[in-house]
Amino acid sequence: MPLTSKMNYKRMKTMEILAKNIRAAALVMLFALFVPTLHAQDRKDKIENMHTAYITEKVGLTPEQAKKFWPVYDQYKADQSELQKQRRENAQTVKNAGGIDNMSDADVQKLVANEIDVKTRELDLHKKYVVKFQEVISLKQVAKLFIAEEQFKLYLLNQLKNRRGGPRGAGQEPEFVPQ
Repeated sequence: MPLTSKMNYKRMKTMEILAKNIRAAALVMLFALFVPTLHAQDRKDKIENMHTAYITEKVGLTPEQAKKFWPVYDQYKADQSELQKQRRENAQTVKNAGGIDNMSDADVQKLVANEIDVKTRELDLHKKYVVKFQEVISLKQVAKLFIAEEQFKLYLLNQLKNRRGGPRGAGQEPEFVPQ
């Protein structure tokens, strides 16, 4: 083989190796970027599954009721989410201003009016869905639903507190026993 052919062959091999290394590095970087997202999504899915099971048990939903209940409940949560988004926007306004003390009286007045409006709409939403829930489950089950939701929130807060500074070791699965 002539010398230039050998050099071209070596260059081609070097380029192939370099391309493989670049692809491998790109895959590692993509994996590193997506792994935390996957773990977060896994946690979110686990919490949603635990929540569904907990509500189903505490409310005493039959399979027939569950078929009708969960679509209504999912819409309720979506409507609540919209109101929470507005509340976060209010908090961001305060943060962007550097705190309440750095805001004008007019801006604070607007902020307070927005917060009252959001709370009023939350109450109206709650009332609206009490009626909607009663179309698919009994009034007693509706009451059990609201109690179970509060219990589940407290359970999650406890788990978060334990994870941050409690005795539970990292990586251990939480025990699911809300009262």
